[in-house]
Amino acid sequence: MGLNGTIRVGEKSPLWSAQSNSGDVNLADYLGKSAVLLFFYPADWSDVCSDELPLLEELVTLAGKVQLKTFGISSDSVSSHNAFARDIGLRLITLISDPLQKISEAYGLAEAEIHSCKRASVLIDSEGMVRWVRVEPHLEDHRPIPEIEKALEMVREWNGLSGSIEQWREERQQAVQLPRFQPLSAPETLTVRFWGTRGSIPVSGLNYSRYGGNTSCVSLTSDSGHLFILDCGSGARELGNFLLDNPQAFKSHCRNAEGQAEAGISGYMLLSHTHWDHIQGFPFFGPVFQPNSRFNIIGWSNCSQTIGSIMAGQMEYVYFPVGMEDLPSNLSFFSIRHGSIELDGAKIQGRLLKHPTPSTCYRLELGGKVLVYATDHEPLTVPDNLPDTLMDETIIEKSILEMARNADILIHDAQYSIKELQQKVGWGHCSVEVAVDTAIRAGVRRLVLFHHDPAHDDATVDGLLSAALARAACFKNHNLEITVAYDGLALDL
Repeated sequence: MGLNGTIRVGEKSPLWSAQSNSGDVNLADYLGKSAVLLFFYPADWSDVCSDELPLLEELVTLAGKVQLKTFGISSDSVSSHNAFARDIGLRLITLISDPLQKISEAYGLAEAEIHSCKRASVLIDSEGMVRWVRVEPHLEDHRPIPEIEKALEMVREWNGLSGSIEQWREERQQAVQLPRFQPLSAPETLTVRFWGTRGSIPVSGLNYSRYGGNTSCVSLTSDSGHLFILDCGSGARELGNFLLDNPQAFKSHCRNAEGQAEAGISGYMLLSHTHWDHIQGFPFFGPVFQPNSRFNIIGWSNCSQTIGSIMAGQMEYVYFPVGMEDLPSNLSFFSIRHGSIELDGAKIQGRLLKHPTPSTCYRLELGGKVLVYATDHEPLTVPDNLPDTLMDETIIEKSILEMARNADILIHDAQYSIKELQQKVGWGHCSVEVAVDTAIRAGVRRLVLFHHDPAHDDATVDGLLSAALARAACFKNHNLEITVAYDGLALDL
């Protein structure tokens, strides 16, 4: 044993048996068959544990086809574990109940004074030898993801896979690609459809009849079967109905784990962030209730925002009668970091922008066309008066100019007028004037004003369009087309 009795690398793991949310578990049953990774954590539903366990599960899933069993261990009861796993969407990590702290004591990880255990990670090889141990200095500290990656690198090497972290990260990018029998052909036509264009909350009534009241949801489709969904607000319900009415256009072209063809709808969801107006339509998105439908759901994940757990969280029984684990479709969750990935021939880049919960801007390049989706962000600073020259990079973030460069269509947050923006600094949104200046500076062909304020009726949105056209006219920019998004709008890219 090491300092304070903590088990050390090179020692034999103690054997134990316990109850879990998946039945009785005996560590000896796994020896000689697979490695075992133990995540000791203080308690179900604590903020850190609720956030990090789904992310740890995501990393383990992306480790590839390895012989590895993963357990989470705390003093909570089996019934607590059952509810906790359901709430945060755990499927792979089995939760062990250690009410008397016998297991944590055996590894020297018990915190008797608070009837809990240290936040620690232990990797055991198939022979029962401890090969890696990490104990966090404080209970509230997250486990550093690079350290977990190192442990999983060891497991990959034991299973004959590359131990190179760079190659593994490349494989993780490839894992996001849907398992198609053959690549989709290059598209001849691309269509952008707007199913929800409102921000914050859905609205209804005669005053919203032209621009609509559903919250954010946009699709990019092609004549060869591409399907990219940008956000999943309440507009996703109408999108789901459209897909179910046209199943042949978006049929899976995918294979299941047994190599058999899947007959459902397949595609990708790209989430800018997880505020409710961008995910609230998911429980009403019809294709996820269809067997053999397959969606890879992509967003920004870290220890405080995990896509899978948040999506599952809004489907807890107290909010919705069907849990994530009850859906018959095949759903996978992935995080996108700075850089790019390629999916079905589309090059996709993601970049975080300024928002209370950081929002991801996406750039999709497919078939020689470029679509940029940049909702829910605000400028770096807000000018006291509207400048008579194009706003510079003290106002417009450089990264969005880079992302929007020469785009065919830029979908840009335009929730406010410049006067409203001056009164709502920190709310995470832009004015139409900022959107216009961004589009002109980036050389965009068509700007689509998006994410309308729920307080803005049709007449107010008309006024914002007029302000945008007037701003563009100031700079005699005759090449920029400006469109206001509305529910049902379809544009050829």
